[in-house]
Amino acid sequence: MNSYHPRLISVSTALTILTIVVSFAVSYHANQHFFSTVKIPVLRSYGGTTLEDLKNLEVWRIATAQLIHAKQAHMLLNAVCLFLLASLVESRIGGWRTFLIWLIAGGIATTISPISTEAPWNVGTGASQATFAFSGCAMILTVFGFLQRRLSWTLIALVVIPGLILDLFHGGYPKLGHAAGFVLGMILGIVYISRNNIAARLSSPPRDARQT
Repeated sequence: MNSYHPRLISVSTALTILTIVVSFAVSYHANQHFFSTVKIPVLRSYGGTTLEDLKNLEVWRIATAQLIHAKQAHMLLNAVCLFLLASLVESRIGGWRTFLIWLIAGGIATTISPISTEAPWNVGTGASQATFAFSGCAMILTVFGFLQRRLSWTLIALVVIPGLILDLFHGGYPKLGHAAGFVLGMILGIVYISRNNIAARLSSPPRDARQT
């Protein structure tokens, strides 16, 4: 007899809690204050990522970089957005796929985000790239009817619109990491829908069998 063992905590909740705990811990260790501003170059020693780091095969940084932030107020905003969007996506595609979106789309986008920035400020950090990745995935799932439209569009707008406004205000154009995260999230959303449709066709009986 098969028994179902529910998870004690969802992946989206775990990622959110981990982001808050690690970012506050780094802030305290760097400046002896939980709610401080940590300079971007300093964050590299705490797990921030650059292309050079990945060339040196320090691939673990694609995960750690997403957990640390320069400004803790920004981190809390990212954490809320991460929880809302990741929970929405996880409700449809499950925990391990949600983790892969965070790790792959969020990690890649975080790494390339500061690609045009001069050293030593070219360090990728923060959870905002992952929030855009989940927004992109949620948009695809919503368009194809896999998520409830009103809730999905509301949460997507909650993340994307303020993010783009801040990008335009500070840089005059959308941040590379945000755009990359959104596009990668869309691609992974399309992959999920394609695999789901293939699985549905394989599991359904042939037309002739249904007619007998």
